[in-house]
Amino acid sequence: MKKRYVVALLACIFVTSTLFGCKKDTVDTAKSEFKTKGTNEYGWAVPENTLELNFYAKVKADPEKSKTRTEQLQKYVLDNFNVKINKIVYNQNADERFNLALASNDYPEVITELTKADVTKLKQQGKIKDLTPYIDKYGENIKKELGDMLNRFKDEDGKIYALPTGWGMLPIPDYSAHIRWDWYQEIGAPKFETPEEYYEVLKKIVEKHPTNSKGQKVYALSWNNDNCFISTANATSTGSVPILASIWGLKEGYKEDSNHNLTHWINTKEGLEFTKFYNKAYKDGMLDPDAFSNKFEQWKTKVSDERIVGHIGPWWETWNAGHEVWQKTNKEWKEEQRYVQVAIKDAEAEKAYFSPKDTTGWGYTVITDKAKNPEDIIRFLNFAITPNGTRLFAWGVPNLDISNWNFKDGKWSFNEKTKQEIINASYDYKAHEALGPNYLWLVHAQGAMSDAPNANAWIDQCFNDQAKWKKIMNDNLKDTIYDNSAMDQIEFLPDNPVTVIQQQIDDVIRAYWAKAVLSKTDEEFDKNYSEMKSKVQKAGVDKLEKHMTEQYKKNLTKWGKK
Repeated sequence: MKKRYVVALLACIFVTSTLFGCKKDTVDTAKSEFKTKGTNEYGWAVPENTLELNFYAKVKADPEKSKTRTEQLQKYVLDNFNVKINKIVYNQNADERFNLALASNDYPEVITELTKADVTKLKQQGKIKDLTPYIDKYGENIKKELGDMLNRFKDEDGKIYALPTGWGMLPIPDYSAHIRWDWYQEIGAPKFETPEEYYEVLKKIVEKHPTNSKGQKVYALSWNNDNCFISTANATSTGSVPILASIWGLKEGYKEDSNHNLTHWINTKEGLEFTKFYNKAYKDGMLDPDAFSNKFEQWKTKVSDERIVGHIGPWWETWNAGHEVWQKTNKEWKEEQRYVQVAIKDAEAEKAYFSPKDTTGWGYTVITDKAKNPEDIIRFLNFAITPNGTRLFAWGVPNLDISNWNFKDGKWSFNEKTKQEIINASYDYKAHEALGPNYLWLVHAQGAMSDAPNANAWIDQCFNDQAKWKKIMNDNLKDTIYDNSAMDQIEFLPDNPVTVIQQQIDDVIRAYWAKAVLSKTDEEFDKNYSEMKSKVQKAGVDKLEKHMTEQYKKNLTKWGKK
């Protein structure tokens, strides 16, 4: 067994703080010796003794599947970098498991996939390292890649306690309206721009295809309940309500005025209008009555059974449930038999805000107080954040026949075989899972790589200008993508009374929005919608709006966006 080297713990001074109770970390260069045995072709100084990096990813995941997806890449990193990476996941609620780990003091040196509130909690408990001195000493690439964005991760004292996961601007759509393309062509492909026009087109298609080959009813609109509804509990979460609201010009469920004041959708005329949109479809018999109860696999079956004409949600859902099924099961499948992603916008809205982007990332990585060698962990993160580090951990093991990329003599290239499979829509995602793409995600970006604007963490999104249907999607939706980092980084801390308010509002809307949409008459709709609005207002939506506005303006100012 290889001996794991241990760098002596730094001499630390315990700083008493009524606010944070954190340890002050300093770097003693004399005790930070890092013996190496040469540099590999990635530019990594290979340590003489194996560096072991244990990290816990705060996600709900099957440990066995995680092992299968990571072991080949783990071996590659061990063989080529002399770094042993151990990823720890649990198949249970992520928040519950995280809180249990903190309570039992049982967590490893590194934790990833954390929220901003998680980082604050760890900081208050003194369980994470101040990374500032380590970044200053060993984080040249971290500084270079993050650039001015590094300021977003500094606290009020200018210290950095966490690094971002999945940061950067990826200018591709996430959400859209969808339409069954071959059926749309059958009715003459009439032009539509507004949600009302879109709905009328869907109805015409249903008139031509009222039932599928099994005699089952076809619906104009449906969605799956796994992604059905997310409210104001976390501005970065997006589901049916905020996606629908974006068509009416709202940003993740909030209306922004010229002074950056935010109004919750329940207090806007747009909120009433987009709820009526789905209610009309329901009353017309055009909305799948199981929309609020469909699990993804149930919904996928309805889509692949050709019972759904339109959808408003993530672009990949109808790909996965539509042509990716049909091209394998239907010998007579033609490529027009698919869903195409399109933009629609309310006539009075300035813009449809389908795809909000958080350039600060979707999560954070921290080094905990359990780390005996934080200097060397930062050294490795400093490599991982480079373009070639990103390629390795985003695209997986290189140089194999099925690899996504090649890396030889310090130079990288796309694997032409898999590139063409992606372009031709014949790429087998499951076959590539064992290579470990994006399963050992620590600090790398999802946006364009600094040395290659055409490359990003998602290998299947690197050739959109050459892949016919991806290009159509991107062209249709390019004006709906925007940077909403300042809103997405608003905190809801457990000890903030507003956090309780937003949860109460969430609970009300989850119950009453469905009742409003599924109202059978106009009178019933008015009653249900009014009751929902009244309960949300009584719950304190004005305080939620105040908190959102204050934090939003604060972030805009801090990041130089205002």
